[in-house]
Amino acid sequence: MHAMLERTAPAVAVVLSLLAGCKREAPAPSPTTTPSSSAPVAANPTQPARANEAVAPAAAAGLRVDSPSRESLVAQGQDAPRFRATAHDGRVIESAGPRARPLVVYFYPRDETPGCTVEAEGFRDASREFEAAGVDVVGVSTDSNDAHRGFATNHQLGFALVSDPEAKLAGAFGVGVRMGYASRVTIVIDRSGRVSRVFESVTPAGHATEVLAAARAS
Repeated sequence: MHAMLERTAPAVAVVLSLLAGCKREAPAPSPTTTPSSSAPVAANPTQPARANEAVAPAAAAGLRVDSPSRESLVAQGQDAPRFRATAHDGRVIESAGPRARPLVVYFYPRDETPGCTVEAEGFRDASREFEAAGVDVVGVSTDSNDAHRGFATNHQLGFALVSDPEAKLAGAFGVGVRMGYASRVTIVIDRSGRVSRVFESVTPAGHATEVLAAARAS
């Protein structure tokens, strides 16, 4: 046994020496090593992912309101609330800054109700006069775009209808909303982007005629 240990001792010493040498010479991990694709990468809060930026407009559901909600109705001479909306027919309406044409924004309670139908048909019947005066008209309610499309088709409405389901646009103008129904209010925005006229407590019949006169003066 003693003789066997004497024969194997040199070999063991060589192995231990090699192991010790490998431990001393093993290179340190590089600080610039790229993490594997499976490793989690911390998000940079100061640089949102481009993919998130690309889908952000879609989350707005066709309406972006950049002005805060108001406690009272917007007044004549004030800057119009800033918004960008995609109407039921795909048209885009913006209120920000100077504009080429005055804009009439009329809020109404609900599609296909008697008073709202009379009011909409009044704007429809005066559409040539509004166009000749260079005035754009847009109707706004809390109805969906699907409801707007049906309403526009049923009554041959050629102007834009905007869906405001959360009443954010109504809030920006200070238009009251009760039980999901917007009050009947019309605002005329002039070419400078300011409110030139406000109509409260609107009577649907004949309303388009008085709005046209006010818009022509804007």
